[in-house]
Amino acid sequence: MNEAMLDSMETSAKTSESAVASCPMQNTNAMSPRLEPDDELVFPNAKRVVATYVKTDAGETELHLHYGEKRLFFDDPDLFAFGETLAKQSRFVAKAAVTWGHGYEWQHVQELLELLLEEGILRHAHADENEQIARGLLPSPLPPARSTEPRSWFDCEAITRELTGRTLELGYLEAVVPIFRVAHIAIDAEGRQVGEANVFPSALRLDVPTEWRRCPYPGSRYQDDFPMNVTALKSMNKYWKPMMVILQRIRSAYLERFPQARHEWTVGDLQRLSTLVLAVPTYLLMRDQPRVENGNLNPILSSMFRITDGVRMIMHEMLFTPVMEPVRADNAPMTSAELYAYAERNNVFLSYHGVCAGPKASIEEFLHVFIDGKPIEGAGDIVFDADVQMALDALTPAFDYGLYGLQTHAIVFSLWTRMSRAYERLLPLLEAGLGAGSDAFRSFRDRLRQSAAYLSSNTLIGTETWRQSRDKGLADMYAQCATGLGVAASGATLTERLIPAGPEHCIETTKRLYALLQRRFYAFAPGNDNGLANVIDVLMDYFRQEQAIVRAASEVQQHINNLLGRTPPKRPLTASHIAIYYQFEDVGKRLPYLVDEIEETLNLRIAVGSDAIDIVDLETC
Repeated sequence: MNEAMLDSMETSAKTSESAVASCPMQNTNAMSPRLEPDDELVFPNAKRVVATYVKTDAGETELHLHYGEKRLFFDDPDLFAFGETLAKQSRFVAKAAVTWGHGYEWQHVQELLELLLEEGILRHAHADENEQIARGLLPSPLPPARSTEPRSWFDCEAITRELTGRTLELGYLEAVVPIFRVAHIAIDAEGRQVGEANVFPSALRLDVPTEWRRCPYPGSRYQDDFPMNVTALKSMNKYWKPMMVILQRIRSAYLERFPQARHEWTVGDLQRLSTLVLAVPTYLLMRDQPRVENGNLNPILSSMFRITDGVRMIMHEMLFTPVMEPVRADNAPMTSAELYAYAERNNVFLSYHGVCAGPKASIEEFLHVFIDGKPIEGAGDIVFDADVQMALDALTPAFDYGLYGLQTHAIVFSLWTRMSRAYERLLPLLEAGLGAGSDAFRSFRDRLRQSAAYLSSNTLIGTETWRQSRDKGLADMYAQCATGLGVAASGATLTERLIPAGPEHCIETTKRLYALLQRRFYAFAPGNDNGLANVIDVLMDYFRQEQAIVRAASEVQQHINNLLGRTPPKRPLTASHIAIYYQFEDVGKRLPYLVDEIEETLNLRIAVGSDAIDIVDLETC
């Protein structure tokens, strides 16, 4: 699985579509290879095909075949039998396809098969090389690790300084690293990192001996180019029953806090439950005392983290990734069967680091325990080691930690939709009739052009519809966590928490920004001051929104620090600290950050804190 908290469209590049009107491909102009009736064809990795029937907005039924990076649409009911039968073939003689439905003529079938050959979905048997795929060990799909020594977030300031050039105190960790990724860099007692191949930040991933093999399981992962991590699978199998018993107990504790889930599980419930499972070992690693030291985490807990993180990622896709399917509401019902089907048809079992190693039977058993509450035979006979029992005894504070962490996540990730709107408002002002401007003006305008284009075409916050959907999902997350923490009745909503201060609170800062930008944008004619004033209005509005986010995040971090017994941070949190999250990402996955772009093009450093918005003119420093 793959995930980035702001879901660059690159995270969904693993799924491309081949649109079908009446036939599997349309608008194909190139000449297809000529097919003869007696030609023998192969459908490489046919076991990867996942077939589903879908109702369109118009109420029509379509057959969709999901095949790795291809998605075939059949909207002609007469071809449904063709599509269904095709999905079951691994090798066949071309002329046999006329028998796959009623009334098929060779000329029509020939056209369909030739289009599939053209797309590389079918191959001539004599030319096929995939039938002989090696089933032995495969090389690691991961690049060489950049880190050689295990690190701990108790060294937070050094890590952030080394990786980003900015220093972050430990007391603000969850405002930058999402609660469900905090444990990634930790080492368990088997010497493996909790995050395995998905460690965040990736710069802190270690190279550890790992066995990689081609995936043999039917479905979307079958014989994928990326292999599966057999070492992690073996470890998981070793601790399977105690893992299931622990999950059963965590599930019961969740139902005490969210009793409505006894009647029906929702997407939001499973997103919270899976995050709280991850919070259990994370709490042990991050609390001040008694703390599980790095390298001592029980493998039962690290294996439990890894398998449950898969559910959390699927729920994240459902809530926030409107690419393959529309997003679902927090209160949308969810079953174990639909969760598995969603993962298959949306290629969630695939990632850039490998494919899910769990057999279908094991995944389904896990989901039956996790969602359906299936009893575990012999559960009463399980006796846990002291460190595992310690985790079970600490479920109450671990749950609080997880819920506060999710609230912080909802707050700080609200920043990026607001920033995207600011880019969208700023660029037309800079483009419209303001003159050629200075070099600084042109540099700033050109940078905004580039960043606005990236946000529009490469992220899931590039349209207002998507931004509103994300904001609603984050608001629901915040509210439901408040319910679990027992403060829903007295607490403010996320929308209320993020209301910015009015412009009257920043009059002097606004004047200073105007003077500094006027000096840099010297080409503004006196009669065009309104253009500059509009730019200032947009910037100050965005800075005040940043300020509200920083203030709310700082308040929730205080709860987290008190819960963990941390020493309070000495310096205030700023919005630039929050932006460290994307500096942790590899370069191709980083979002632009407006404040950084102002500094790099205009030599103005903006520091937005809870109580002040400070502007430093770097040209005079």
